[in-house]
Amino acid sequence: MAEANERVDGGTLPDWEVAELPAPPRYKLSLAFAGILGPGIIALGASIGSGEWLLGPAITAQYGGTLLWIATIAIVLQSILNTEAIRYTLYTGEPMLSGYMRCKPGPRFWAIFYSGVDFFGIWPGWAMTAATALAAAWLGYMPQDADQNTVRVFAYLIFFGCLGIVMFGGKIYNALEKVLLFMVVWIIGYLVIVDLFLVPPRVWWTVIKGFFSFGALPPEVKSGGFDWLLLGAFAAYAGSGGLGNITISNYVRDKGWGMSSLVGAIPSIIGGQNVKLSHLGKVFRITPENLERFREWWKYVRFEQYYIWLIGCFIGLALPAMLTIEYVPSGQEIDQWSAAAFQADGLASKGGEVIESTFRAPGIAKIGGRVMWYLTLLCGFWVLFSTQLGGVDGVPRRYTDIIWTGFRSARKMGEHNAKWIYYPILVVYILWGVIAMYLAKPFFMIIVSATVGGYQLVICSLHTLYVNRKLLPKEIQPPIWKQIGLVLCAGFYSIFGTITVIQKIIVPYILPIFQ
Repeated sequence: MAEANERVDGGTLPDWEVAELPAPPRYKLSLAFAGILGPGIIALGASIGSGEWLLGPAITAQYGGTLLWIATIAIVLQSILNTEAIRYTLYTGEPMLSGYMRCKPGPRFWAIFYSGVDFFGIWPGWAMTAATALAAAWLGYMPQDADQNTVRVFAYLIFFGCLGIVMFGGKIYNALEKVLLFMVVWIIGYLVIVDLFLVPPRVWWTVIKGFFSFGALPPEVKSGGFDWLLLGAFAAYAGSGGLGNITISNYVRDKGWGMSSLVGAIPSIIGGQNVKLSHLGKVFRITPENLERFREWWKYVRFEQYYIWLIGCFIGLALPAMLTIEYVPSGQEIDQWSAAAFQADGLASKGGEVIESTFRAPGIAKIGGRVMWYLTLLCGFWVLFSTQLGGVDGVPRRYTDIIWTGFRSARKMGEHNAKWIYYPILVVYILWGVIAMYLAKPFFMIIVSATVGGYQLVICSLHTLYVNRKLLPKEIQPPIWKQIGLVLCAGFYSIFGTITVIQKIIVPYILPIFQ
């Protein structure tokens, strides 16, 4: 047992209290269906829209399956970052952002730094792209510039729909887990059925082979016509991307894994009166019994991150890519308004003919194609709505944890008052989203957010490595291969960021000054 008032050095924030590590349920795969799992589902639902539904198909529409190996490296490296963020949370009960606050030069510096870094990546592109899918179903065709106001109306409805979801559940986490589980099952289920019946084996093989064709590049790279900005965005969002990766630790905290069960969760504004959230976490003493319990908790982390999140990202990327290769003309670039469901147009024109020939039912090509068009639009909407829902929660969640832990004045607030930080920030985010919809087009917002997200991954990988080496006991620090993985993650995204800056800023704007 921990001694009374025993404490462990907590860096630049108050020291941690010491408590016993709660024992997890004995690991069984059957517990995946018994409520013990969940953070990986939320992370998958929040990530499946940007890279998997938008940027992956945009890449495969232009370059086929040649560049899918970029996603393989990105997803594997991001899974390492995810698990290392969770490692800190299992030990302390705090999200990884709180770990950043505990580093020199102090919480105020890192609060300002990460708040600023996060701000530049929170364009509401997913609400707008999801809205284009709804607008297309409403209008009967993919929206154009003249239909911007119609798209914005649907985007407003999507924003306020997300707001309604996160207002209930006791813990905000509870509502997210249920809604995103439904969406993930619906999305992947629909895409699996469509690809099994309407995509030939050769396309399946093209996509699978693309994931392992390391180093393959399209001829456009040599000719100078390659879109490095699009590729960098794809690499960043082939998975979660940016601060979205470390947000998985927030969901682990709210789920109550490891020491998190002693900390609490962010309460919803309706039904969350009895839910509390400690400002600081607690740590456990390193004993054989606690280390055994930690290893048991880690089995759940491995299962969720490798078998749900990692494999789910590959499936979520592969299935839309197959539709794109089969039904979208090769070399087609994605415009601002068709990004949400441009596969739907291909299915409408060619899919109906495939249905007619497959089922030998003459005359249903047009009807079948139209049905596929609407179903694919609906799928595109669910994909992007789930990602926007993750953003609507993730942004105020990160800012709330920065303020709740990092600022001394906030630490004086009662433990049931975290919602009074979360919801005002959420309202500000929604107001910013309403304004941003008038400043930029939907697909452009996604590209900008993803580009910023790539640089965020560089910072988070190195900072996470530092935190886990500095603040965690040696017995539970990451193994050397994980530490190398975090360095490789930072290096991987540094390369794409550097190439993007050279191609899009230095070459066109700076070099001509000296010529």
